[in-house]
Amino acid sequence: APLHPVMPALVEVYVNSILVINNKGSNEYFNQPITEEEIKRVFKNSIFGVNFDTQNKSFTPMEVDGESSVEINIEKPTLASQLLLIYYLLLYEDVRLANTATLIANGRKTKSYSTAFLSELPIKYLLHQAQKDQMSYGGLFSPLLRLLATHFPQLSLVDDWMDDQVFGDSCRHQTEVNLTEASISDGFDNIENNPYKTGKILKDMLSKNPTEIWPHAEVFVRHVKRVLGENVPRHIQEMYREVWLRLNTVLPRCLWIMTINA
Repeated sequence: APLHPVMPALVEVYVNSILVINNKGSNEYFNQPITEEEIKRVFKNSIFGVNFDTQNKSFTPMEVDGESSVEINIEKPTLASQLLLIYYLLLYEDVRLANTATLIANGRKTKSYSTAFLSELPIKYLLHQAQKDQMSYGGLFSPLLRLLATHFPQLSLVDDWMDDQVFGDSCRHQTEVNLTEASISDGFDNIENNPYKTGKILKDMLSKNPTEIWPHAEVFVRHVKRVLGENVPRHIQEMYREVWLRLNTVLPRCLWIMTINA
């Protein structure tokens, strides 16, 4: 569903009501920031939720002004809701850092969201989705891109944004291929003796959207050392690189950690 144009402004007002001290009025009452658990509760049912450390923990319903708890249906979080939460998080950290001196001078302790927590969220991928549908999310794309360049410059590299092969999901021919952990491992087991089989698996992965192949990222990265072998054909290495770059559009930091530990 399209994003209502007033929502980004409401998020900005909400963030300012938490962090910005008003010298003209009373400062006794502040809104409370959204907790990490509440944010994870929205994302945990999406394809990205598997990367949360607390994915198997139960989430208690949120309480509103001391009243009875309310259940929120988040079985299928929308793109708009995820984008707004990303915008809230980046804007919150931006405003908090800009007002650090004032907050310290007034003796106020404020919540901060850790870099590790933010890196678990699909910021780069969701921003790209907003870019592709600017008719619906144009009002949010520009401020999100500015905040991303400020706080996560490694996710806003020019090469990534200019590479149509990485981001051109809609231009690719989508095929119905059943990829499994066993089939991927089998394709890499004899990469030097039977590179054709490996190439077929890589082509199948390239035929899908990044989010569709992300569940197989761990088993895919596990074979990175085999791909670097001296007897592996160059075109296989190039195809492997392209799949890796496509996975890098979803959750970069998670992929980097997997690759380092492989």
